[in-house]
Amino acid sequence: MGLESFLQNNQYIALDTNVFIALFSREVLGEKVVPIIDAAANQGKLELIASVISFAECAVKPYREGNWMALDQIRLMFQMPHLTLYPVDDRVAEEAARIRAVYNFKMPDAIHLATAIVQQADVFLTNDYKLATIKEISVTILEEL
Repeated sequence: MGLESFLQNNQYIALDTNVFIALFSREVLGEKVVPIIDAAANQGKLELIASVISFAECAVKPYREGNWMALDQIRLMFQMPHLTLYPVDDRVAEEAARIRAVYNFKMPDAIHLATAIVQQADVFLTNDYKLATIKEISVTILEEL
């Protein structure tokens, strides 16, 4: 699936932390994220969602390095229009436990997927091929866009 058809076929996209990290670290793969962010934040054509855990995971490196400018950029990214961060509430926690039990994913991955499922996202965008084995939600691999 190409990026253009991905954007046309999905209006409510859940993002894994590794999608944000690809963007922040200016990896070549991160260039594929830019049109998605643009379609949401600047054009209002789609809605993005993520678990609040994504912010925590992205903020580790700037805190570790004392890079306050990078931390500010991360804060700004997570406040962009048409991106909603969801907390880990009781519904997400229970779904994450079920996902971890069934698929044996790490708990942060289970929380990200549970957030996407509970919030009824059209698709979960990640670059973790292992997560594509889940049956409860459509998963798209960033690298394949």
